[in-house]
Amino acid sequence: MHTDDDDDELLPEELELPDGILDAEQAVEVLRAWVADGALHVIFDPETFRHDVGEWGRMLSDVAQHVANAVEMDGQMTQQEALSRIHDAFDQNMHGGDVSVAGRIKGRTEH
Repeated sequence: MHTDDDDDELLPEELELPDGILDAEQAVEVLRAWVADGALHVIFDPETFRHDVGEWGRMLSDVAQHVANAVEMDGQMTQQEALSRIHDAFDQNMHGGDVSVAGRIKGRTEH
């Protein structure tokens, strides 16, 4: 956690914006994920891929590719080993994982 100079309360540490976002003509955040006190918390816009919900699967696959590439660059394991472990964990969790899901539709914040 870090302290915001304008506020005395502690704020959670956020990741930097990806390269290219600030220079893009159009950019929209579609997913944010946090682990807080051991639990996963996500927020996303379900309207993002309203035209084809399958696009969420393609996006998650792309995220897995980025994670595997970063893991290899970090020297943890090869990209293929990382993808294999990610795939196995995904399959296990999708087919029998004990995930508690709750939520509500929230609004978008304009900056």
